[in-house]
Amino acid sequence: MSLKAVCFDFDGTLAHFTGDFEGLVDGLRGDLGLTLCDANELASQRAQSERRGGPMTFGDTVRAALERLEFRVPDDLEHLAAQVVADYSEQMMLLPGALDVLSFCRARGIPLALLTNGPADMQRAAVRAVGLEGYFKRILVSGDPEVAVRKPHPHIFNLACEALATTPGETLMVGDNLEADVRGALSCGMQAVYLGAESGPGHETVPDIGALLSWLRKHV
Repeated sequence: MSLKAVCFDFDGTLAHFTGDFEGLVDGLRGDLGLTLCDANELASQRAQSERRGGPMTFGDTVRAALERLEFRVPDDLEHLAAQVVADYSEQMMLLPGALDVLSFCRARGIPLALLTNGPADMQRAAVRAVGLEGYFKRILVSGDPEVAVRKPHPHIFNLACEALATTPGETLMVGDNLEADVRGALSCGMQAVYLGAESGPGHETVPDIGALLSWLRKHV
């Protein structure tokens, strides 16, 4: 196995949100003057906007949902959205073993990239909050204008390989989502390690990011 670079997913792989995301977003209800029913519909529409992909911030997803529902868009929407982003990032926590894995790769001179789906401002604030920015040669967020697609779209994996100056065959993707992370990477010709319990053709499986360290020591 030739392995020259590693790509990581973020949420559920290196870190996790410790709060109640729906509750966090629901906090906008009072600020936007919505009923509970309207707030539930807004949350559904906002999630759909995010899943559609394209360049976006968290505020963009809320604005698109409000306009689709023909609700009034408040003048201070960007301020309200920025507060949700700040609250979200404050409730992110690194998973046990994440820093050990990243430090091991850095000590071995292995270039790293981070690939994550979500609004650009929200994901970058979360990565910054847990102190991981300095570990990666490139951070690619689906909401970034130059990315604008969600995993498992091949574009985000190809961008990572270009940034790492490696071919897909010598680049490893590590993630906890079989479809978005593992199958997306494999379809581009990359290697893949799934963090979970389900084995399958074409990829390795380890229980969690902590267990990945032992795997890397055997293969790097």
